[in-house]
Amino acid sequence: MLRIRGMLVVGLALLVAACGWQLRGAGGGGFEGVPVAIEGTFDNRFRARLAERLRDLDAVVVTDPTDAQVVIDVMSVSSRRRTVTTDADGFASEYELRYRIRFGLEAGGQAGPEQATIARQSVRTSASFAAESSNLQGRDAEEESLRRDLQEDALQLLLSRIGRRL
Repeated sequence: MLRIRGMLVVGLALLVAACGWQLRGAGGGGFEGVPVAIEGTFDNRFRARLAERLRDLDAVVVTDPTDAQVVIDVMSVSSRRRTVTTDADGFASEYELRYRIRFGLEAGGQAGPEQATIARQSVRTSASFAAESSNLQGRDAEEESLRRDLQEDALQLLLSRIGRRL
């Protein structure tokens, strides 16, 4: 009985896989084979990371907007730190990091007549971390690691919003 049940589960899994069904979110979000250009004045490391993430989603990253179906226009990328709490001596004991990307999606030179666009908008991520005034190097390392995580989260939100429009 157990063997029949196991064979039935394997058979159903093969049937579902053969028909092309996949879990929601398992696909690239509409980027497969889409020529995408990245515009804006911002850090080259950010541009490289965005291009890498697009390639991971099977998009074709092009440099010239006339060769693109869509153009991601990044207006600004900003990161801020603010003090959330202080200790009895007045030193910061907890910080909050905020990361924001302002962007829009425009039709490129290869776009069809019904190409979706996105008006200028922002994605924001934030997180807090404890800071010891006696361990400045540890605090800086924690802040940099958290900043990278926030950038990844913001990029994921940006690509998710754009992917839903493609």
